[in-house]
Amino acid sequence: MGRSYIEKRIVRAGISLCKDRIGMKGTSITADDLRSLQVKTFSPAMQGFYVFVGLAFIVFGVWVHMETRSMALSFVPVLLGIGNIGFATHGRPKRVGDLGEDIPLMELTAEIVKQFVSEMDAQHSDGGDSANKQA
Repeated sequence: MGRSYIEKRIVRAGISLCKDRIGMKGTSITADDLRSLQVKTFSPAMQGFYVFVGLAFIVFGVWVHMETRSMALSFVPVLLGIGNIGFATHGRPKRVGDLGEDIPLMELTAEIVKQFVSEMDAQHSDGGDSANKQA
């Protein structure tokens, strides 16, 4: 089943939430917890584009500084470039509840539980095998 990058990010955030809650002595996870998760909404291609544009602004600002020896003229493009890269890295996070009704939360919840349980089983089976080998 193909998933969008946002759905994959929701699943990853849900798995990390499960791991955090296990560390908190198994505190239960509610639907509101899933709706309040923050995920990046920029696609990886869009993030790459913003980084590229930011680097172009920085290079342009450095070039302006080298040509004119005026920091006042070169300061603005360099700051715009740094801001662009920061914006791309941040990824415009939004809460899952604010993303709309297009996100199938019930299917994603089932996927989160399935992947989390398979990760925990893999950890326990690896730990059990090493304990048996030592004995």
